[in-house]
Formats: sequence, C-alpha cells, structure tokens
Amino acid sequence: MSIENERTLCPICGTDNRNDAKFCQQCGNNIVLNNRYRITRAIKEGGMGAVYAATDQSGKRYALKSLIDRFNDKAERDEAIERFKEEASILRELKHPQIPHVYGNFLHGGRYYLAMDFVEGDDLEDLQRQQPNEQFDEPTVLRWAEQIANVLDYLHERRLIYRDVKPSNIMIERKTGNVKVVDFGIAKLFQPNERGTLIGTPGYSPPEQYQGQATPQSDIYALGATLHHLLTGRDPRDEAPFSFPPVRDLAPKVSVATAQAISVALEMEISKRWKSAAAFRAALPLESLHKPKPKPKPQPTVILEQKPQKPAMAASVGSIPQPQKAAPTSSTKPKPKPKSQPLPTKLNAKTQKRFRPWIPLLTLMVVGALLALGIPGMDQKILNLFNASPTASVTPIPQAASNRWVEKNIVVSVAEGTSDAEIANQLKQQYRQTVVAEFSNAAKINEASLTFVGGNPRNIGTDASGIRYEVTIRASVAIPKP
Repeated sequence: MSIENERTLCPICGTDNRNDAKFCQQCGNNIVLNNRYRITRAIKEGGMGAVYAATDQSGKRYALKSLIDRFNDKAERDEAIERFKEEASILRELKHPQIPHVYGNFLHGGRYYLAMDFVEGDDLEDLQRQQPNEQFDEPTVLRWAEQIANVLDYLHERRLIYRDVKPSNIMIERKTGNVKVVDFGIAKLFQPNERGTLIGTPGYSPPEQYQGQATPQSDIYALGATLHHLLTGRDPRDEAPFSFPPVRDLAPKVSVATAQAISVALEMEISKRWKSAAAFRAALPLESLHKPKPKPKPQPTVILEQKPQKPAMAASVGSIPQPQKAAPTSSTKPKPKPKSQPLPTKLNAKTQKRFRPWIPLLTLMVVGALLALGIPGMDQKILNLFNASPTASVTPIPQAASNRWVEKNIVVSVAEGTSDAEIANQLKQQYRQTVVAEFSNAAKINEASLTFVGGNPRNIGTDASGIRYEVTIRASVAIPKP
C-alpha cells in the first residue's frame, strides 16, 4: 500500500481514519501526533505499551513506541514513566549501526511516545517459529552473534547494561539481514554493588539479576542463553531455571568451538564467564564468515620455445618404411642380416656431419623479418628462444606481516548534494587514513574485504563543515611485524 493510500490509525480507540484527517471520526482524538506523525498501523501491543508504524508529512517512516497508562498504583505509574524517559535519554546518546536512531520523545493525549528509526524486518522470536524444529543453522547464528556482541561491547564501554537480551528484542532487517537491537526499556547505567528490581526475562536472565544485581557478564549470560535457544530450538522459558544441556547434545552439527564458547557464557558464577562481550565474540569461530573468497588465479601464458626443425631430407628419410621380410619356412633358412647399416642410418649420419651454412643465414633473415614487422612482445619472445637457460621470474619477498580484521567507526562531513557514491568513497578514504595513522604506511588493506558493517552510511546531523555521515567499516589489514 502506498503512503498516499494509507489510513491514519487512532491510538486511543483504534479507528481507521482518512489519511488527511486531523481528528478521529470516532472519538475526536487529535491523530496528528506532536503535529508531525500519523500512525498507520500497530506493530505490537502489550499490557503497558505498544509499538506503531508511523509517517510524517515527507513520507518518511518511523517507529513510535508508546507507554500506555493502565496503572492503578501511582508509584508504579511514576516508575514506568521514569523508566520510559530514561530509555529515551539513553538512546539519544547512542550512535551505533545496530541500534535504531532516536529522534525524540513527546507527550500527546496523555501518552508518552518515543520516535525512532523504523526497522523493516522481524524479530528473532517470530522468525524462529517459522524454522524447522525452531532451529537456525550455525553460520546464520554466528553472523547475528557477532553483531549482538558488538552492540553489547559498545554499551559496556559506556557503562550501560542492556539487561534483557532475548530473541524478541533482536530485529533482523529484511533487505540486509543485519541485526537491530531494540527495546532499551530496562537498560541502565552500571553501578557496582547497586541493586534494583528489574530482573529481565526469566529463562534468559542470569541468577544475579534475580537478586537485583546486573553486570556486563549478565548480558553475556543472556546472549549465551539466546544463542543456545536459536541453535537448539530449546526455549529456556519452558525449562527449569538455569538449566542448559550442552549444545551439541541437542544440535550435533554445531561446531565444538561454538558450543564451548556458549558453555562458558552460561556459567552460573560471574567470575567463570567471559570477561567481556569482545572476549565472547573472539571465542566464536567467525573466521569463515569474513574470509574473502579467493580470486581465481590467472592462468600463466606459456610461450613454447621453437626448436629448429630438422632438415627436410633427414625427416623424410627417417620416415621411409622398412622392407617387409618373408616369414621363414622349413625349407628356407633365414638370411643373415647384412653387416652394413640400412640406408636411412647412413643418410642420417651424413646429415649430422654435414655443415649447412644456409641454415643460420636463413634463421637470421627470418628473425630480422619478424622484428621489422613490429609485433608487440615479439622481441622478448625471440630473446627467449636464444636464451639457453630460461630466466625464472623473481618474486620479491614481502616484509613479514600479520593479517587481522580492523574495524573502525568513521564519520565524515560532506557538502549538501554530495552523491551516495562520493560519500562512500570519502568514508573509505577516511578509514584508510585512520588505519595508516595507527599502523604506519606499511599497513596494507585488502580492498576486496572492505565492507560497511550494519548497512549503508547514516546521516547523523550537520556541523559547520556540512552534513555528517557515520558508518562502521571493517577490512582485513596486513600489518608489518615490528
């Protein structure tokens, strides 16, 4: 359905209205939220809130998250409103390709709303229901795991604990297949030894969150529980708390490395888990996901050396058939072989001994004619023919180097009207300069492996230099050893 034909949904009574209507025809509510947004449909609705698809006057799509006031207790209402505002405050400060960008929050018709990027995709809980045995293959899960770990690493560096990693909070974009982590409703700044009341989701949350404590390792546990669920199809919400059979017992095709990494993440004791999301990510066998496909090796051009042909007479004499001998009979004795050599051998001997001065003269004439024709590369071919010991091509020995994946968050400012291709080129050039500045001019980037992580560059606002674009770039870099 085109934007022009979409209806405007009233968030209060749920009535569909004309797209140009300002007030709901049923309840009279103002359906142009914050004088900008029109709700087109409900994405998800729950007891305390809902998520809607919306558009503005330009046709741009947004996701509007709303807090529905159904609280009877004032203290609960105040806590929910404070949590909602805290989520908006946290998200406004985050700039990451796997986190939806937040445009603002507002109060309309007695409800709180949060406007953010619209994600064209589905959450992993819905996608998992469509899978045979509710299991995903290992390479697919590893791609998602890497991106989720990147988000957690980004949050933990800013002392933020997500506290609710689970399939329903992970969206997968339809066009790119990339991850978007949503619903930061209970994310919180990490304060050591601080205790709270929000435990996350039973089945995915670690033991310490039931005691009101959350650390970065709590998110690592929840990520391990989520990966276990995606690979095995075993829903931890339906099982005894904190019980996770070995992954390979339920999914034997999963690699030992992945199963062991998840097992460490799911340790009951915080001190036995991975120390960071980056360490968890490094333990997963991700090399095959980023290994660039080998380019077909060009076939070498083989120049066959032309050997001087034998004189025509020698060739023709050598091909003369031998006379047939009669089969011996009882009355006829075989004649003894003549001691002299047959004619071909005599002629060959004469040919080998005889010097023919016209042969080198003819060769020089042919060579001169070929050079005079000016055929490209012919002079080198002729030299090869006269070179008694072929010269092997010498490959310079490169300086010892180690290959590693280097990921950088890049921001550039461009003039208004700059094409998408030029923006991409400037971001890549900035990445190259950043790599050289960090590892020296000798660092060599594998251009074929250079990719934008998390999709296309994103407009993050303007400054004095122009429009700012941001993207995370990753590439394989050969770094000289010291």
